[in-house]
Amino acid sequence: MKLYLESTFYLSNLDLYYSKLDNLQVTGIDTDIKIDGGLDLSEEELDERMALGDYPEPIQVGRMQAHRFDLYYDQGEVIIVADCLTSDLSYFASFCLLEEGREAIEYKRHLFYINSVFIEPKYRGRDYGLQALAMFLQGFAWGEAVGCHPVPTDDLSGKYPKEKGQSLLRKYWSKVGLESYSEKHNILWTPNWEMPRWLRQKIFQEREWY
Repeated sequence: MKLYLESTFYLSNLDLYYSKLDNLQVTGIDTDIKIDGGLDLSEEELDERMALGDYPEPIQVGRMQAHRFDLYYDQGEVIIVADCLTSDLSYFASFCLLEEGREAIEYKRHLFYINSVFIEPKYRGRDYGLQALAMFLQGFAWGEAVGCHPVPTDDLSGKYPKEKGQSLLRKYWSKVGLESYSEKHNILWTPNWEMPRWLRQKIFQEREWY
């Protein structure tokens, strides 16, 4: 199985009111998650199409959104930018730069916040979300501080009580290497992200032939 990530970086925050803050202090990243287009075809159908030179296009199965904080800027200004964008970003930045995470990330280059990872319902249960996030972080955030608010996506938010949903998401996303949890702030994070061995084996053993 091939997994593709197509990321778009937003190099400015054009909706901010202060041009001084319209820079790369906080960078938005949207990523489409795609899989091999031949996955849902039978072997015969795939052979026929390949014989005609018509290999299926990748299928989009989900999407991911993240933000990167550049810690080479003045951290006070970074927090102001985060506050201008969303309350979740502001809360996370304050937690990491002013509160519990301050000493742990003192010498880091970047801080990554995972806003959301969404997989279409028909493609769930195959670890696409975990693999996609692990690949994204391996490419952009290895050794950096990474965190999220473990909150169910909109289509699952009504399925469980709030505390139960957060608990399930915390257990799920901890599988990708986010090891520390603040119950007070509902923030799951790690100051030094590395890909867990089981995910490395799952991703790269399946992909080592190409």
